Amino acid sequence: MNEKEKQIDEILKYIVNEISITSSMQEKAISSYQAVGSWIGNGINYDVRIMPQGSMNLGTTIKPITDKDDYDIDLVCLLENGTLLLAKDIKNIVGNRLKENKIYHDKILKEGEGKRCWKMQYDEFHMDILPCVPIDYYKEPSNTEIRLTHKISSSSYVDKYSNPYGYKLWFENRMKDIVQSEKQEFAARNNVNIEDVPIYKIKTPLQSAIQLLKRHRDIMFKDDENAPISVIITTLATKAYQGESSIYQTICRVLSDMESYIESRNGVIWIGNPVMQNENFADKWKQYPERKEAFYRWINAAKVDFIENPIKAIGMDNLSKSFETCLGNAPVQRAFVNYANDYKKARSEHKLYSSGLTTGLSTVAKTGATLVKGHTFFGKKDN
Repeated sequence: MNEKEKQIDEILKYIVNEISITSSMQEKAISSYQAVGSWIGNGINYDVRIMPQGSMNLGTTIKPITDKDDYDIDLVCLLENGTLLLAKDIKNIVGNRLKENKIYHDKILKEGEGKRCWKMQYDEFHMDILPCVPIDYYKEPSNTEIRLTHKISSSSYVDKYSNPYGYKLWFENRMKDIVQSEKQEFAARNNVNIEDVPIYKIKTPLQSAIQLLKRHRDIMFKDDENAPISVIITTLATKAYQGESSIYQTICRVLSDMESYIESRNGVIWIGNPVMQNENFADKWKQYPERKEAFYRWINAAKVDFIENPIKAIGMDNLSKSFETCLGNAPVQRAFVNYANDYKKARSEHKLYSSGLTTGLSTVAKTGATLVKGHTFFGKKDN
């Protein structure tokens, strides 16, 4: 990367920090879903395992655009010894148990029942609980496919299949070297075993790039139901990722290449689940062609907003305005203020380093870097 690209990459890190949920928000969500799991497990005759799926499980959750909105927590509620249960029973065993708790009962009434999930509204987030059973038997990491239920009507349910745990392993494996390095740093910093570091505790270039792309989608489409769904963005970005070590390089790579991973199978547009070959994440595009159109409109806009415009922007003010337009005013403005303050502080404390003309400035002392001298005045000093 040249100096401008290095600077953009550094600023993107600050923006990612602003759009990511905080540690306290994360811990509150974890505490809430653990309580739900305990309530369900203590009241039914099945072995219950509750675990996050989707963005919470991958470390790609982002804050809502405004404080009036909330973010999603998607959970798998696995009845480990319920393999033989009928689809209707899978859904209702979990739902009936939740409704025995007045707090959960009221939350479900407020949010409503989904076709596959039980939905509960909390102050900062809403929780989708997916009842399911193993297809055969459940054992991580090899046998993790699950059977869930899709409600057609009050008397009609059909089986569907998925593999959230397998998807998470695939996601981690696509960036395994960086994941290992980040987990080692986190473990050393927090004095824990590396095996105990979940992926949502670290931040890799791919995770960050996906968060930025999702934020861009949210700003562009707001409440439009045709907006590209997160699993499509995440899957295509992860397939296109080639081990880039910076956020900017990752975004450039995935936006340039992700369309090439959209297939056509017997005339059907196909964005395949990498761990469930018969699952098509774009299965609704045939029925709703406007969703396909929205996806291509979004990716073309993202290429301009992330690749073209930042490079063209002259000066920090114009760069900030460029990102404010596509990522939101408040988080971008906070990111630029924090970026400027950190660099001013680093320079005044003689902790700002340069690795040459092509790599820009950094607060991290890397091999071969030279210390940038501080100064206390600008321009010519009068006598």
